[in-house]
Amino acid sequence: MKAETLLLTSLILICCAGIPSAAETRPRFTDQTQQAGIHFKHTNGASKEKYLPETMGSGGLFFDYNNDGHLDIYLVNSGTLSGASQPHRHPDHANVLYRNTGDGTFVDATAEAGLQHNYGYGMGCLAADYDNDGDADLYLTNFGRNQLYRNDGDGTFTDVTSHAGVGDGNWSVSASFGDFDLDGHLDLYVANYLDYQLETAHACFLQGVHIYCGPHEYPGARDTLYRNNGDGTFTDVTTRTGVHNTGKGLGVLFTDYNNDGYPDIFVANDAVPDFLYRNNKDGTFTDVAVAAGVAYNSEGRATASMGIASGDYDNDGIQDLFVTNFSLEINSLFRNDNDGFYTMTTFEVGIADPSFLKLGFGTQFLDADNDGTLELFVANGHVWDNVSEITPSLSYRQRCQIFGNTGTGQFRDLSETAGRFFKRSIVARGVAVGDYNNDGATDILVTCCGEPPILLRNDSQVDDWVKIRLIGTQGNRDGIGAKVWVHTDEMTLFREVTCGGSYASGSEQTLLFGVGAQKTLQSIEVKWQNGHTQTLDFSDAESPVNQTLYITEKLNASAN
Repeated sequence: MKAETLLLTSLILICCAGIPSAAETRPRFTDQTQQAGIHFKHTNGASKEKYLPETMGSGGLFFDYNNDGHLDIYLVNSGTLSGASQPHRHPDHANVLYRNTGDGTFVDATAEAGLQHNYGYGMGCLAADYDNDGDADLYLTNFGRNQLYRNDGDGTFTDVTSHAGVGDGNWSVSASFGDFDLDGHLDLYVANYLDYQLETAHACFLQGVHIYCGPHEYPGARDTLYRNNGDGTFTDVTTRTGVHNTGKGLGVLFTDYNNDGYPDIFVANDAVPDFLYRNNKDGTFTDVAVAAGVAYNSEGRATASMGIASGDYDNDGIQDLFVTNFSLEINSLFRNDNDGFYTMTTFEVGIADPSFLKLGFGTQFLDADNDGTLELFVANGHVWDNVSEITPSLSYRQRCQIFGNTGTGQFRDLSETAGRFFKRSIVARGVAVGDYNNDGATDILVTCCGEPPILLRNDSQVDDWVKIRLIGTQGNRDGIGAKVWVHTDEMTLFREVTCGGSYASGSEQTLLFGVGAQKTLQSIEVKWQNGHTQTLDFSDAESPVNQTLYITEKLNASAN
């Protein structure tokens, strides 16, 4: 009997060795797209010519455009390019604004908001309060002229592109807002991709198969940095600030990587070295990507960088970077060493092999189960619709992935147990995260190329949480660039307020901190961009667990 018991125990250990622990199987998401009333389908105008922009779109956005406390959704459409000398948009291919009704459903509010007129071939979108008037404005990137819509505060928008001077006519994909000169006004960085013209586009073949051309076939386009003048207009300061390098930008993010109080700029470039522009604190930048260890992967190669996720995955109090790459490359996780340098840790944390056959685009860190550690979501989809004819092990439609954080510096691919959606193959592009149904769990919006988007409701068993929405008074009203620490009895959690990243998409700017199964918080600390630190102490007050806090900037550094 004793021998049989030992044998049975051994078999159980062998069978269960690859099964994640209960804590690691908690993330679970449910596709709510149709139930929520989202009936959008992206039009890419795929043609026999295989124009490159057809395979690169498009993005989406979570933002509260009408300040009713519920996250709305904006989805970018593209159009058709075949037979045209310039990008054009049929009215049926307009972008769509979905207003959140507050009961888990959305209604099309595009026309009533004045957003039905789009030009160019759509790529991405981003929202921020660029004029500090208390509501979220909308910036659109296009293959063709970009657009800036000012939020009028009454549920409508006005196209102010020409007046503001931000209609960058390059092929723009992603953008990011940040206050690089700390004057209280949000500046705008636009990542431009290729110098690509329809009239001079040529066909590309690989192993005799007609494919969408790669980035090496065309020269890169220079990015654009716009300085906010504070009067509703912007000035192109690309050259004078030193960010005039020519890349092939697909993702961009303002982030203070070296914690000196000034936002730096990370740019994900396709098949050429990535940029990391260090803010010199005098209105100029220096590209330090090579020295900092993020220009190339750990093999010293430039990767086909697509999307960016920024978050403190190892809870050491500083933002790390994750970059999605092409198939047969691996994605790049760069741990911030807090000394001005990064270390690529993709292999060490366990996400190298799962990403090898995938082509990643949008990505975000999120605490899916509110246990205080960040999970990682990656949207996958190839750019060649006939890739299997060239490499049978690859596919055009691919499965998205969610990686659970073990809390010990490792990730595990939990996609198989995270819901039915993760067993579907799609052509995913953009990713946005936010709590659209206000239940304290972070939801996910995935956009696709030539296909409908997916709204994933987070149905995980979640722990306690606290939401923090910053309201700037001396600095920009959104609090972009501010740093927030949440202190509990057992851990300290850190976030930086950013705007952009992912791929051609924007996420909710209210910070959601999962605090585990704890009912009390010790304090919340906010360091604003002007250097003032504001602390909320809860030692003698009711702990704000499972609540949303609106923290208004005060000049008094010790303000409570």
